[in-house]
Amino acid sequence: MITIKNSCWSSKSNDKDSLCADVLKVNQSFLSSKEVQRIGIVLTSVFDLKRLYQLIIEMTTESLRVRNASIMILEGDVLRIRESKHLTKDIMEHSRQKVGEGISGSVALKGKYLLIEDIEEDMRFGKKNSNRYMCKSLLSMPLVYNKEVVGVINVSDKYDKKPFRDNDVEILQVISKYSTLAIRNILLIERSKKRSIIEELDKFYHNCSNKFLPVTLQSLKSGPFKTSELYLENKNNGMKSYILYWKGGKNLFVNEKREEFIRRNVNKLFVPKEGKRQYLRFIETNMGKIVEDNSIRPIEKFKVINDIAINIINDSSTASDGICDIERSKHLVGVVTDFILNNRESIFDLIKVLKHDNHSETYPINVTVLGLSYANYIGISYEELLEFGLGLFLQDIGMRRLAPSIINKPGELSEEEFANVKKHPEIGYQILQDTGNVPMESCILAMLHHENFDGSGYPYGLEGNDIEYSSRISRVVDVYNALISHKPYGNSISSEKAYSVMKEEMEGVFDREVLDGFFEFLWSANSKLGKDAYGSLSNREILQPAYKTV
Repeated sequence: MITIKNSCWSSKSNDKDSLCADVLKVNQSFLSSKEVQRIGIVLTSVFDLKRLYQLIIEMTTESLRVRNASIMILEGDVLRIRESKHLTKDIMEHSRQKVGEGISGSVALKGKYLLIEDIEEDMRFGKKNSNRYMCKSLLSMPLVYNKEVVGVINVSDKYDKKPFRDNDVEILQVISKYSTLAIRNILLIERSKKRSIIEELDKFYHNCSNKFLPVTLQSLKSGPFKTSELYLENKNNGMKSYILYWKGGKNLFVNEKREEFIRRNVNKLFVPKEGKRQYLRFIETNMGKIVEDNSIRPIEKFKVINDIAINIINDSSTASDGICDIERSKHLVGVVTDFILNNRESIFDLIKVLKHDNHSETYPINVTVLGLSYANYIGISYEELLEFGLGLFLQDIGMRRLAPSIINKPGELSEEEFANVKKHPEIGYQILQDTGNVPMESCILAMLHHENFDGSGYPYGLEGNDIEYSSRISRVVDVYNALISHKPYGNSISSEKAYSVMKEEMEGVFDREVLDGFFEFLWSANSKLGKDAYGSLSNREILQPAYKTV
C-alpha cells in the first residue's frame, strides 16, 4: 500500500498540484443521510471479494448513471483491474497500471480524486478520446484507508453525455469510503482464517507469477511426475529463471549421481504448469496432507480424491505404453480405504459426489468406492480391503487394449465385437501380472469379475464357489453401478428397480447371499438418511456409468 498525506486533489486541468481540504466541501449535500447509510450497509454486508467488486461496479454505474466503470486494486506498485462494467475478461486479466503512470496511476500515487471535464483538452494527459466513449469526461477516485491507497474506481461515459460534476464526486466518495471499509474487513477476516492445504495449494498454483511447480523425490520416482520434464530454479538479483534439467521420459534414476543430486535438492526441481491435469497431479502429491487436514470437510476431501482418481485414469489411458500407473493406483486405493474407514457415518452422503459423465473415466472410482464401502460393512480386514480395492480399480485395465470403436460404440455390439470384449479379463490379468507389482488377489479379481454364479459368465465359465469371493462381490457392484447410471445407450433405473432386475431378470448370475447383503447395505444407508441414497430419479447422477456390457 502507499501512504498519503492528503485526501483529495483538485482536478482542474490547469492546476495539477493544488490541494484542497481534507474533507470535500460542496455547496449542498447531494445525498441524504439515509442514502449514505444505505450505501454503507449494502457494501459492508458482503463478505466475498469477487461479489463485493461486482456490487461496487453495479452500485457505481446505477448511482452515477454511467456506462463504464472499473475497480482497480493495488498489488505492490501495480494496479490490476478486478471488475469492470465494460472491459472483457481478457483485457482485465492482462491490464496493468504502474503507480504514477497514467490517470489511475496518478490517482493512486497522490491518493486524491481526479475529475477531467474533457480528456482531449486536458494538457496533463492530452489524449484523444476513444471511439467507444460517447463522453470525453471521466472521474477517477482512490480507495483510501488510514492514509493508505488500496485501489482506484474509474467511471466514464455518463448516459446524459454531460461532464462529471461535484454531485458525482460526492456520490463516488461515499461509495469509495464504504468500498474501502468492506475490502479491508474481508481481507482481515481472510487473514485471520487459517487456510486449508487445498486453499494453499490452489492459491500457489493459480498465482500468475508461479510458472513452475515444485516436485518431491517420491513424485519423481513413482508418482505423477516420474516422466515429466524437470527444471532447475535460478535466482539472480531477485529474479527467477528456470533451466531445463531433464527432458522427461524414463530412466531418470539410472544415474546414481543424478539420484544423489535430486535427493539433496528435492525441493529444487520443478515442472511446468500445464493446465488442469497438471494441477491435479500437483494436488495428488499432497493427497495425504489433504486427508489429514481437519479444517476441510469430508465431502470436500472426497471430491478431491475423486478428481485425482479420474486424472490417474486419464493419464493411464493416454500413456504411450498403455499400462496403468500401479504405484499411483496403490496410493490412491490406500487413501480411499483409510478415508472410508475414518468416515463411516458420512460415507453414504460422500458417495453422492461421484457424478461425472464420461463412463470410461469415472467407472473405476465409482465401483471402487461402492465395493470398498460394502466390503468394510461386512467386516473384511484392512489388508484384504487394500488388495480388493486395487483389484476393483484395475479390473477393467484390459479394456484399454481394445479398439476405441468397440469401447465407445453407442449401440449394440456385434458378435465379433463382443467376442473381443470378452477377452479383456484375461488381457487385464496378464497386464497386472507382468508388472510384478500387483498382489495375486487383485490380479485374480481382474480375471474373474465377469464370471457368473451359474456358470454363464466369461472367460472360463466358472460357477459357484469356484469363483473367488471378491470377484462375486465385484460382479454385483459392477452390474448395480451400470444399471443405476445414466448413459447414452440406456436409461438409469432406481435402486429398488435395480434389485428387482438383478434378482429376477438376471436370476443365477449372482451369488444370492452377496446380492442380498449388498442391497441390505444400501437400504441401511437409506434408512439412516431417510431417502434413496443411490438410485432415486433425483439422484441419477450420483454414480455415473460403467461400461455398457454387463
